[in-house]
Amino acid sequence: MRTYHGAAGGAATGAMTPNSGRSFDARDNSSSRSSAHNLAIGTDRNYNMTQTDMTLEGLAERWNAYQAWWAKQYKEQPFYRIWTRSKWILLFSAVLLLGYSGALFAVSLGYMLGHFEYSAVVMEFHSNLIYLAMGGSILGMICALVGLIGIFKENRIWLSWYTIILWPVFAIYISVGYIAFRRAKNHLRVHLKDEWIHSYSREQRLLVQRQLKCCGYQDPTYFGEYDLRCFPMINLPGCLHKYNLYEDKVLTTAWTISFSLAPVQLFVMIAALMCSNHVDGMLRSGRAGLKSFKEQ
Repeated sequence: MRTYHGAAGGAATGAMTPNSGRSFDARDNSSSRSSAHNLAIGTDRNYNMTQTDMTLEGLAERWNAYQAWWAKQYKEQPFYRIWTRSKWILLFSAVLLLGYSGALFAVSLGYMLGHFEYSAVVMEFHSNLIYLAMGGSILGMICALVGLIGIFKENRIWLSWYTIILWPVFAIYISVGYIAFRRAKNHLRVHLKDEWIHSYSREQRLLVQRQLKCCGYQDPTYFGEYDLRCFPMINLPGCLHKYNLYEDKVLTTAWTISFSLAPVQLFVMIAALMCSNHVDGMLRSGRAGLKSFKEQ
């Protein structure tokens, strides 16, 4: 009986040895297949996701494999070869936004500090346009910096804020053009005459006369404010022609610049909407557990 059991035991042992070997081989093959599977789901764009990949565990597995692949790419290749096309478009649009917002800020600040010709007249009668342009330019520069941080950190939260802030920037820039266009095209000469006679104070009339080197509105005797530079017998023209030309030039320049920036701002907004979710080449979840290798 013992011999029988020993034989049986030996047979059983002999039978188990190859099976256990196959079991270990199967585990090794399964592990290698899992690694290949992770690499495929992380980097292969033609990979068809399974139902398991759509679970939270599958998404985390795919993300980790993807990040491991990108970490290797960042070490081996220069940045300009691994940046996605969307990232380059975002960078170009953010730098463009920073450029024209900075230029508008410089012009607005120049008028506020009196560095341009007739700055005092502009600040007296069109301060709302200057303050709007200043506020829009500051918000635009902040928005561009937020976008640049999101681009270089590949952070979709920063890019989401960047996309949102672009809308009020666009609204402010358009409002500057709308206000200037409406005043310039709505019987400007009639409004200026009515304001000169009924609305302007003595100081405002004197300011226009000194800046434009004129006296009175139509002539020195027609609603003129007299001082050492302006009196009834002086040989100076009225402010009607000069003031109308100046107002038309200022307002036309304002709405032309504003409406010219509108398509550029729309391009920046469309680029942010279309490309911000592809900054690193993968549609990434906003879950806190899925971190980039740059954040780990």
